[in-house]
Amino acid sequence: MSRFFVYTFFLIFCVACVTPKVHNTLLEEHSLAQEQLIDKEKESLSLEKKNQELANSIDALKTRNVILSNDSIRNGRAVTLLQEKYNELDEAYDLLVNKNSRYISEKAKETKELLKELELAKAELFEREDKLIKMSDSLSNSLSNKEEELLKAQKELNSRVKRVTELEAIIKRKDSTVTNLKARISQALAGLEGEGLTIEKRNGKLYLSLEEDLLFASGKYELNTSGIDAIKKLANVLSSQDGLEILVEGHTDSIPYSSGQLKDNWDLSVMRATSVVKALIQNNDLSATQLTAAGRGEYLPIDSNSSSEGRAANRRIEMILSPRLDNIFKLLDN
Repeated sequence: MSRFFVYTFFLIFCVACVTPKVHNTLLEEHSLAQEQLIDKEKESLSLEKKNQELANSIDALKTRNVILSNDSIRNGRAVTLLQEKYNELDEAYDLLVNKNSRYISEKAKETKELLKELELAKAELFEREDKLIKMSDSLSNSLSNKEEELLKAQKELNSRVKRVTELEAIIKRKDSTVTNLKARISQALAGLEGEGLTIEKRNGKLYLSLEEDLLFASGKYELNTSGIDAIKKLANVLSSQDGLEILVEGHTDSIPYSSGQLKDNWDLSVMRATSVVKALIQNNDLSATQLTAAGRGEYLPIDSNSSSEGRAANRRIEMILSPRLDNIFKLLDN
């Protein structure tokens, strides 16, 4: 700045000694110089700022250089360690190469043997495959036959199930028939049950037992009046029942019988059963083909013959009523 004042003083001094024209020229030059000086000062300030920035960058680079130098030292040590490791690995590699060569040589022999075994196994496999194909064809045919047999068996099973269902229905109807028949007989012979008449449903059949006193005089085989009346009532009930088989059995006690034309209890039991059958077929709606007469004599007692009560119980007519099983037999034959 002192140079500026000196220069200014010089100009002022000169102005006092120069003409106006020169004076103006000098002023213009002074003004221009002043502007240039300001520009230079600005440029100097800018250069100083850049110089400071460069100094800061240099400091940062120096710090970076120190860090890199330290890193370089560490990396150098790491490189040395890695080189040592590399040398060790290289030696190990050489050993492995030598061992691997021997191993490969040995394995080559084993591989050759394995290839031979593989070829044999392959040939055996192809042979087994051929056998399996033939077996598969055979099994396929067998399976087809089995499927046909299974379908046939299924049809037969369905048929049997149907037959069983029909049999159950028939048996159910038969049991219902026997139950209804028992009720109707009880109603027709009301008053006789407990007085020498018993009615029992057993094994799908109806069993009637009439003691001697209800039908016959002692030692006789002709029906008495009450017996004829009871048999007529029974015949009316039985005649309304279709498909009924009637077995009439005569039974006696164990006391030997010999009177008139009859020789023994066999004859007496048969004759009594026959008398009942003949009384039953007096009803025109009953067919003789439904009836069977049989004599059991004293050989099927229901009580002990050692007492009079037991002997009285054994002297009886039993009637076994069975619904015909024609429908069941037809189903079983099919």
